Amino acid sequence: MDLNAYQHRAEEFLTEIGREFYTVGAGLKDRLEIAAIYDRYADLFAESAVRGLLDQMDSTQYRAEARLVRYLAEFAVGGYLDNRVKALSEAITNAELAATVPWDGEEVSYQQVPVLLRNEPDRARRQALGDLYYNRMAEANPLRAERWNTLHDEAQRLGFADYVALCDRLRWLNLRPLARQMVRFLDETEAVYEARLAARLEAIGVPREEAHINDIARLFRADEFDRLFPAERLVDALRRTLAGMGIDLDAQPNLRLDLEMRPLKSPRAFCSPVRVPTEVYLVIKPQGGQDDYSALLHEAGHAEHYTHVEADLPFAFRYLGDNSVTESYAFLMEHLLHNRRWLQEVLGASAEDAEAFIRFSLFQKLWFLRRYAAKLNYELELHSGPVDGQEGAYVYWLERAGRVRVPEERYLSDVDDAFYVAQYLRAWILEMHWRGHLERTYGEDWFNRPEAGEFIISQWRLGQRDNADELAARLGSAGLDVTPLIEEALAAES
Repeated sequence: MDLNAYQHRAEEFLTEIGREFYTVGAGLKDRLEIAAIYDRYADLFAESAVRGLLDQMDSTQYRAEARLVRYLAEFAVGGYLDNRVKALSEAITNAELAATVPWDGEEVSYQQVPVLLRNEPDRARRQALGDLYYNRMAEANPLRAERWNTLHDEAQRLGFADYVALCDRLRWLNLRPLARQMVRFLDETEAVYEARLAARLEAIGVPREEAHINDIARLFRADEFDRLFPAERLVDALRRTLAGMGIDLDAQPNLRLDLEMRPLKSPRAFCSPVRVPTEVYLVIKPQGGQDDYSALLHEAGHAEHYTHVEADLPFAFRYLGDNSVTESYAFLMEHLLHNRRWLQEVLGASAEDAEAFIRFSLFQKLWFLRRYAAKLNYELELHSGPVDGQEGAYVYWLERAGRVRVPEERYLSDVDDAFYVAQYLRAWILEMHWRGHLERTYGEDWFNRPEAGEFIISQWRLGQRDNADELAARLGSAGLDVTPLIEEALAAES
């Protein structure tokens, strides 16, 4: 196979797919249409091409070429699987785009319901709206089950024992060892989590024994901190943060800020790397509140990473590789919300407000870590056999972690392809290495040091050539170990 020709065509494919997802997410069109794109690039994902790359991956000895071939093999297999289920994927997404929920005498967009749940102060109304939402969600579960069962069958057709083995081999995820580490995380943070959860629920008037996932959505709305996070200062906070690192947000022609308000636009910020590094979109719909700032900082981490990638790197290192790496950069930016100096210097928070918000945000991080620990273990069960009838496993793992009731209707919608949950967990671990290095070298206010910005940019330029394990080792770690996350959770004030 001509790897250069394959990479060129693969880049054109990802550009078209990326632009399609951008236009839908940005509210510029009301239907996702990817089937025709896959048809135009069917040669990339033909079974002969996929098997050829898998065979080449096994036979390549030269280290640099072996890495590139592995990334291309993962891309080809992923595209092959996506191609097999593209019609189902379109149907699920378009059903969600078209769906509405009857509420307060009108039909509310299905995609807008999570925002309404976060902002609804009345528990009974939250529960009623949540029930309508999950009932609508369940209508697409037969399609989701068909899609996952098809992916499982195709993984075996390609010669893998199952879908778990496929993802583990191609993505270097070490899934089962990571899952065991995360069970340890659940066990060792259980007592402190329970105590903090009870206190947070009491503060919003929710009886501990009646708590539901809808109440967690309301808890994390955290409107008591709204004065620190006004919508009108959202973009300026990002601009000031990047300026402190020596980056001029408004002097990046390859990074395009999409700030227009559109009815169908995603309420949550997202990054769309249509062509890396020359056409990257950061899509924002400012609403205010800590969650809005968190999402923007996270997605800005992705956007700055993709924007700074060296243009002459091979396609495989600019677009592909271990996504734990780009997620670690996203978390590095997002976790400025835990930084006292950032809260005070960029947002103008008082020392008292900063301390109160940090306690809240570290609890929120603990919640998400526990949730993703549960999701990883659940997904290992889900993907080890037929997906039908796995509602009980979903409820068991998610309730074990969160200690609140969760609806079984979410058991298939709350799953990302190819164990992306593991890449989030690996990214959380790697982010602590980045942050530790920056704070030791440049101080707690590293975000205001151009030399720290130069260091980060030097890492962004490498794309995803190196994986998370290698980057952690470069920063002095023996590996991706969950212990620092446990220590942070136990050290945080209740």
